[in-house]
Amino acid sequence: MAAPTTAPLTWERRRFFVMLGAPALGMAMVVTVISTYLPVLVVEASGPVLVGVLIGAEGFFGIFMPLLVGTWSDRRSTTVRDRLPLLVGFAVVVVAAMAAVGVTAGLGARSFVWYAPVLVLVFGGYYAFLAPYWSIYPDLVPDQESGRSRSAEGTMRVIGVGLALVGGGLLLDVWVGLPFLVGAAVAAVVTVVLVVALRPHLSEPVEKDTSGRRSLATAFSLLREPGIRVMCLAEGLWNFALSALRAFVVLYFTVGLDRSSTFVATVIFPLVAVGIAAAAPTVGWLADRVGPVRVLLVATTVYAVGMALPGFTSAWWVIVVIPVVAAGAATVMTLPFSVLMRLIPERNHGAASGLFGFSRGLGSTLGPLVAGVTILVLAPVLDDTQGYAAMWWVCSAALLLTIPLLWRVRHDDRL
Repeated sequence: MAAPTTAPLTWERRRFFVMLGAPALGMAMVVTVISTYLPVLVVEASGPVLVGVLIGAEGFFGIFMPLLVGTWSDRRSTTVRDRLPLLVGFAVVVVAAMAAVGVTAGLGARSFVWYAPVLVLVFGGYYAFLAPYWSIYPDLVPDQESGRSRSAEGTMRVIGVGLALVGGGLLLDVWVGLPFLVGAAVAAVVTVVLVVALRPHLSEPVEKDTSGRRSLATAFSLLREPGIRVMCLAEGLWNFALSALRAFVVLYFTVGLDRSSTFVATVIFPLVAVGIAAAAPTVGWLADRVGPVRVLLVATTVYAVGMALPGFTSAWWVIVVIPVVAAGAATVMTLPFSVLMRLIPERNHGAASGLFGFSRGLGSTLGPLVAGVTILVLAPVLDDTQGYAAMWWVCSAALLLTIPLLWRVRHDDRL
């Protein structure tokens, strides 16, 4: 596995990568606030299985929305300018729907039934936004800069996750609708930043799919490539674990261990932030030098082992491993699409982005559902945490399954 040659980035190029990655901050904040703190509001009335259904709905839209929008974007786009209306339009949907969630929470709604209609718009708009957004990267970023561009995007994404985890709990204690309204405002601001970043590049061409295939078969045909197939399977499993964790991690502490949401926001999540803040800016640089698959193998192993520990003990020393586990999580959030960028044909950027979104969506749908059912089934056995400790085993098992997948592509010369 050959490591690619890299050249130093100019300050102008660094600035462009940061601005291009800005929407990842806002969208990550939106989804993390929804997935982490909405369950706190509805679990008493709905239970863990319905919480899993509610949060798993995010992934349901990820199954088909990126594929539909990605292939459509490829067919209609000849320049970057053609992708922009889709980006802005779907961002507006997300912002408006997120604000509606905040208003609904502020009015005292505690049943998932009240949130279901507006979450359709949040999750649908989110995944529809991702397909053209992901396509912008291979459109504008050469392979030799892909790791660093995705590192910048990953850094912005984990900042968004960190702000949502820490700030969301504190804002929730001020007023229950506030985390969702702040998330909507941040998403609006970073969308404006993206538009500003793309203005000098609007006339740049994008590769079109001229094969004549005008259906989702274009995307699924890419699965004939073993590397793409492996990365899509791994991405599904990574998001299975991440979505299950987001749905139930706060409930593990607040219900399972009888801690307050303030404790989670001020003690646990700052440790998470330390880990992701340390990893996110460096993994792209490291991947461009030693290869992203090697980095992912090490990070996933650490992530999986660390994730299993709280399932066996709630001793205080487990807190010590939180930053290390968070660093592993930041790595698998940052690098996978960079790997895919090196494998996809130029004419199929949107379709491949949609396929990646499909695998992410499938994992995000199943993770909360499987974790919710497992919590319910094992509650009599794990009665000291009301079953919520089972979440850690579910997440760890999914992560362990990605290791043999990565091992299969470790010698691919493109990676």
